Amino acid sequence: MSWRQRIAAGAQVLDYGIALICSFLLVTTGLGMLALLTLVVVLRYVFQSGLSFAPDLTELMFGIFVMAGIVLAACRGVHVATQLLMNALGERLRLVLALLIHTVTASAYLLLAWYALQNAIIAHDQTTPVLQIPWSVGYGVLALGLTLVAVSSLTAMVRHGLGGEPVVVNLADAGAPGT
Repeated sequence: MSWRQRIAAGAQVLDYGIALICSFLLVTTGLGMLALLTLVVVLRYVFQSGLSFAPDLTELMFGIFVMAGIVLAACRGVHVATQLLMNALGERLRLVLALLIHTVTASAYLLLAWYALQNAIIAHDQTTPVLQIPWSVGYGVLALGLTLVAVSSLTAMVRHGLGGEPVVVNLADAGAPGT
């Protein structure tokens, strides 16, 4: 196995690990929000009471849920739809365009992650009303999610550029892995 193949295999393993963690987070936070919502509704309409911490917890869980979904979409290559343009290009130009898209994506998301981290530092003193969770936690989740999208783009660059993985265009299936 050449060094290029080893690096491409490592990138695939990293991408798979990120996708596995994000899938777990999607399921647990989604089910957690559903259970919390069900409990709040039952408490409100059956017992005329509620959970004071429910809004704080829901806000945090929703942020994790959304970022995990975005990162999972990036890992599967369906976060940017350029299928029509990719279909019009030949194999070599398709690779160049895919590498360009991933370079821009990784750069932009790393920059956004940096600013989210700066906001986390600023917002650390502010807390949620009931649970007193620092607002920096939400910004931290955002920064981590943005960083993982950038990592996903970087691993795609390695897989396509070094590993020789072809850039797949499948116009018939919007959910099929693309660039």
